[in-house]
Amino acid sequence: MSHFTDDEFLCRCGRPECDAPTKPSRLLRLYLDRMREMYDAPIVVNSGNRCAFWNEHEGGVAGSEHERAEGCEGADVRCLGSRERWKMLDAARQAGFTRVGIGKTFLHVGVGTRESDALNVIWLY
Repeated sequence: MSHFTDDEFLCRCGRPECDAPTKPSRLLRLYLDRMREMYDAPIVVNSGNRCAFWNEHEGGVAGSEHERAEGCEGADVRCLGSRERWKMLDAARQAGFTRVGIGKTFLHVGVGTRESDALNVIWLY
């Protein structure tokens, strides 16, 4: 059973013409479910799938894990404090995530399956 619903990954642009996928990739959902089990508390998805318009609006790079045609391979999850961040980072690593971005109020966790996706990386926003 998944801890997440498809609705949590919907593009936030709100445009009728949005062409973003409506579900995350299977691998991302699997890793997020593992992370949730290890974290042992709810995880809030701030941003999952994005259409190209919304990805640009949010400052995402072209080819972002958020805008994959087969479903997002990355998600931004809410993270508001240093202890929470430590626990989430530990759970993300143990769950198998190989791409993590650290923002002031979120973590980006990604599975990056494209050849161009650098693995075993952590970056700052």
